[in-house]
Amino acid sequence: MSAHNERDYSSAGSSAADSAADAVRRAFAALPFEQKIATLLRVELDMVGDVVETVVNAASRAADEIADAFSGKGEPATDATGTTTV
Repeated sequence: MSAHNERDYSSAGSSAADSAADAVRRAFAALPFEQKIATLLRVELDMVGDVVETVVNAASRAADEIADAFSGKGEPATDATGTTTV
């Protein structure tokens, strides 16, 4: 694909994203004040929930890796002759 075609593709994608974002902005602007506040709070809570989930998952993976390292699961297996097997 030529650079010209790639440029056309990305501008078409960003144009669609821009129009979708504009539609969301118009819909939000049409809401009454109370619904705007409620919507913003809901979005904030969703973002906080996503962050907490990411942190918990990362901590869980780290704990699993540490436990595996101490239990020997992280080491390659060897057979009776002492040769490493995969």
